[in-house]
Amino acid sequence: MLIVHRCECGHLDRWHSSNPLTGTHSCADYRCRCARPVYGTPEVIPSWRGTLDGTCLDTVTHPPECDCGDCAALFAQATGKEVA
Repeated sequence: MLIVHRCECGHLDRWHSSNPLTGTHSCADYRCRCARPVYGTPEVIPSWRGTLDGTCLDTVTHPPECDCGDCAALFAQATGKEVA
């Protein structure tokens, strides 16, 4: 399970990038018209992992990639957390 932010355009935060030299933002989906991402509260989404027996749903909640308070609170409430 992953803790992520989703932009108002519907794509995950990982789909967006910014260029510090030009100050522009872009989405990895070339059809997306999102000029500047706007994120809401974080959410927990399913993730998948490969095993020798095939691909299965990952039931472990992984630490969030960002360090915002909302993500930290969501991770603190999660059950089955990944232990480093």
